[in-house]
Amino acid sequence: MDKPLLFGETSNGGGRRDRLYRRSEAITYGSPYQRAAALVDLAEDGVGLPEQILDKSSFGSAAKFYFMFIKFDIIWTLNYFALVVLNFLEKPLWCLSSSYSCSDRDYFFLGQLPYLNATGSLIYEVVTLVLLAIHTIFPISYEGSSIYWKRPLNQIKVICLLILVADLLVYTLYLSPVAVNSLPFRVAPYVRVILFILSIRELRNSIVILAGMIGTYLNVLALWLLFLLFASWVAYVMFEDTQQGKLVFTSYGTTLYQMFVLFTTSNNPDVWIPAYKASRWYCLFFVLFVLIGVYFVTNLILAVVYDSFKSELAKQVSEMDRNRRSILCKAFDLIDDYNVGFLNKEQCIHLFEELNKYWY
Repeated sequence: MDKPLLFGETSNGGGRRDRLYRRSEAITYGSPYQRAAALVDLAEDGVGLPEQILDKSSFGSAAKFYFMFIKFDIIWTLNYFALVVLNFLEKPLWCLSSSYSCSDRDYFFLGQLPYLNATGSLIYEVVTLVLLAIHTIFPISYEGSSIYWKRPLNQIKVICLLILVADLLVYTLYLSPVAVNSLPFRVAPYVRVILFILSIRELRNSIVILAGMIGTYLNVLALWLLFLLFASWVAYVMFEDTQQGKLVFTSYGTTLYQMFVLFTTSNNPDVWIPAYKASRWYCLFFVLFVLIGVYFVTNLILAVVYDSFKSELAKQVSEMDRNRRSILCKAFDLIDDYNVGFLNKEQCIHLFEELNKYWY
């Protein structure tokens, strides 16, 4: 053959949006080989028209809505960026009642960005919230409510959207001359950051891994806390009637705090100098505590957390592989014309020719 069936890939990031549009168009209107190639490409990154809707009778209208949706990708991206920027442009609540508080920006570490007035901030927030609502709810038009509401990501986004709407209503009432007279706290700035994280797949996957490790975190924290409580109790009892107990370990709470700081070696050796002056043998207790805490407990915590991270990452990779396999099986069924369970040479050549359109 004069040329390879598959060309090499280069890092042409500018063609990603065109590639996504071409893939979705092939899935919708293409021949079986074009649809199969598009599904193979979809299995690579998982971004595009959901493969679950391919067997639906309303596939044509769903694809039309999807094409309409992805044409405004730049607007959705800029809107998420605008949500985060709003946190730096809106005036903090504690500044609204005191005009002089925000004037001293260096003292309060407020930065140098200009603040929007109440009306401008409200208009800004309403516009971004409307765009966010459209971006969150519109996928129902092409995914269908059954697929849309099964995804936990969509459920979390809708909950965050409702929280933002409720927070905006309360804030509007607070700015009006009637109704709410005091508003000490707004949850919207934090929810905006959560939505920004949910919009980026890499950050979202990292959060899922960390959430899966919460149980391990709690177990390791309990182990560390038990070690610290026991060591503090031994230190308090051992040095109760000594100069160390009179000057440093005056109570169990104080002893617990000092031993916690010693665990980080921040007050080493200052914390045990009184005991060392009384008897050099006392230093063995503190040296043993530091050795066990720093070189055993800390390393044990690191090992357990790392093992848990690998386990959660393996689960995530396994789930991604399962989704890829499902998409690839659907692609195979599209071009397995004879239902023999394999592809012949001609079928492979046609498939590779279509796959070449997705490589740069």
